[in-house]
Amino acid sequence: MNKGQKRDWVKIILDNFIWLILTVLFTYFAVNVPNFTSKTNLLNILLHASVLGVLTIGQAIVLMTGNFDLSAEGMVSLSTILAMWLMIEPGSVVGTAQGSGLMLNPYLVIFIILILGTLSGYIIGVLITRLNMNGFIVTLAAQLVLRGVAMIVSNGQIMTGSPKAFNWLGGAKIYGIPVSVIVTLLLFVGVNYMLNQSKFGRELRAVGANPDAAQASGFNPKRTITLAYTIGGFLAAFAGWMLLGRLETAVSSLGSGMTLETVAASVIGGVSLKGGIGSVGGAFAGVLLLSLIDNALNLMSVDSFWVESVRGFIILLALLIEAQKFRYKPKVVHEKEPAVASDCK
Repeated sequence: MNKGQKRDWVKIILDNFIWLILTVLFTYFAVNVPNFTSKTNLLNILLHASVLGVLTIGQAIVLMTGNFDLSAEGMVSLSTILAMWLMIEPGSVVGTAQGSGLMLNPYLVIFIILILGTLSGYIIGVLITRLNMNGFIVTLAAQLVLRGVAMIVSNGQIMTGSPKAFNWLGGAKIYGIPVSVIVTLLLFVGVNYMLNQSKFGRELRAVGANPDAAQASGFNPKRTITLAYTIGGFLAAFAGWMLLGRLETAVSSLGSGMTLETVAASVIGGVSLKGGIGSVGGAFAGVLLLSLIDNALNLMSVDSFWVESVRGFIILLALLIEAQKFRYKPKVVHEKEPAVASDCK
């Protein structure tokens, strides 16, 4: 094997390192954790990965522009609560969750929450790009506002009784496979193809790598970042629809903590926090890894406090792997960062 071939193999290994880790862990859990490879348990892993996966697609797109989104979990909360409020009857006990009494058609409610998510993402993008507001503060504030409105609407109570027509995305199955799993896989494949083959995908990476150079090449960084947040908002509402359909119950804390998981999944999958580098396909592997670990820890009856600690450790490990990979890779394969202008042709 000559040096060129060796460098190619090293590059392939580094680019797909997450899949190697995923394979090793899956094999370990399959051998050591009872019932881990049962059909029911594997479907449980994929069900957990479906909602997290949809949110991670939106997060990965925003991260590629060199930004991040803390608002997604707030939209999950509000979209689920608002959907229930629009569909169920008024409660009869003061101080409990109350439906609006509108009893709207479930398909109209789906349309309303998706539009709400899209509009919310667009407004966040405009605040960041047009008014030059700090992205961290804007998205954190948006998360608090969205979750706060959800708490007001639900009175902090659980809301149950979503109609069957609304629940099909999260609860229906095709030949024993949950529809939510199928839809999430199709989303990953479709979005990954789009970002790798379309002008929008090149524009995302160009803006993330160097906004000024991207603008000089004819791209519009403000428009691109706003569109990324808009897509993220739509996908957050979509994930809320999926989650509510599965649980058939809404509470204002739904989605809590998922923001960090989406960031961790994206980074573990090779999406750079600095922007310009990464793929949705890699983020998919990160989602599977987190879902795999969560499921295995639950089967092993690990205390919930330890589960949170493990999640935090995974996030730190993801940052370490990212830092070392991007430092080590150019030395081994003698790569240079591609010029933005040439990438944007």
